[in-house]
Amino acid sequence: MNILEDLLLQVAFVVTLIFAFQLFYSIGFGRFKYFRLTQALLFGVALVLCMTFPVHVTDQLSIDIRIVPLLLGAFYGGVETTLFLSLLILLYRSYLGMDGGFYATTLAVFMCIPIFLFFQSRFLQANKNQRLLIATGLTVSYCICSFLSMALFIGLFDTFLSSILLYTLVMVAVVLVFVALNETVKETIVKNQQRLAEAKDAEIAFLRSQIQPHFLNNALNSIAVLCVEDPPQAKQLTLDLSQYLRSGLNFKQMDTFTTLENELELTQAYVNIEKARFGDRLAIEYEIEADSNRLIPPLILQPLVENAIKHGLMSSVRGGMVKISVREVDGKLRFSVEDNGCGMSEAKRQEVLGSDSGRRGIGLRNIARRIKLLYDASLQVKSAVGVGTKVFFELPYPSDRRKLDDKSDDRRR
Repeated sequence: MNILEDLLLQVAFVVTLIFAFQLFYSIGFGRFKYFRLTQALLFGVALVLCMTFPVHVTDQLSIDIRIVPLLLGAFYGGVETTLFLSLLILLYRSYLGMDGGFYATTLAVFMCIPIFLFFQSRFLQANKNQRLLIATGLTVSYCICSFLSMALFIGLFDTFLSSILLYTLVMVAVVLVFVALNETVKETIVKNQQRLAEAKDAEIAFLRSQIQPHFLNNALNSIAVLCVEDPPQAKQLTLDLSQYLRSGLNFKQMDTFTTLENELELTQAYVNIEKARFGDRLAIEYEIEADSNRLIPPLILQPLVENAIKHGLMSSVRGGMVKISVREVDGKLRFSVEDNGCGMSEAKRQEVLGSDSGRRGIGLRNIARRIKLLYDASLQVKSAVGVGTKVFFELPYPSDRRKLDDKSDDRRR
């Protein structure tokens, strides 16, 4: 019973630390720059605890499951973690005494580590069943190397062969359980992350489908007014809008990105419609200091301009100016839309950004939600009554389509 209790104690050490590692991984800690170091330390603690509380099989033989954190560190931690754990084994064994056991351990480590590193890349590329086979083979090889070293530095004893068999069976069983457990946990985490990514993509698609009719509804209303006041201009603007819809909007691919140039064309199309309606009451100023080929989420600029015109300027007889700015700053695109219109109070600002404000302010809430989902970025609004409103945010940008696709893949993993 004492042998079983000691073995279960070692198993408990490793289980606790492995689940701590998986917890860090599942909450996104894997992107933290000290993640690999933390991973190596967790496996190192498990290894030391296993060696501190060995299972005493006979007076001549004590075993521990140090192979479990060592193998998992080699498989999932990389070369640096493998070397760190190997050095830790040797240092801790030297602390216990520079006897035959230390030299046997040293020889076993030097024989096994090259084998572990050789199979590391093959393990990562394999499926679950293949990983279990690789883990079994490496565990058996470690056990063989360990007992060859023991035979050389400690010598043979009466129960040597039976001890080899017992140790090998125990190690293979424990390693298989832990590798299978680790793979199952990882599969569960990946599936949950995929479900979250799919839910996020579905919400983004809904938000885009929501805002596109919003733009079309307002644009067509503006054209309807011109049909009475200036039919030729209404006809021209209708043709311009039709041309843009054929080239600019894609209702079938809700998760695609667009270029800054296309977004500015959409914005200009909307501005042309509104300028034709409001004439000299509406002035537009552009400050574009960014690569027009930068990829951005569609419909993140035009709705802000629409809000500035509809709610900021046109509520006043005198109208006003909208300043549209897009700049590249420190690897990011900085967007801002500023007007000198009526402005809003703090209570009103909170209302239009809230989730229960009806359709008024839909553009701001929609964009704020999309950039939060895509980039974990925030939309800022500064406003003062009688002075005007400024809406601004920053987005990191991929420099080409390949990097954009890589980002999308990461969100789905």
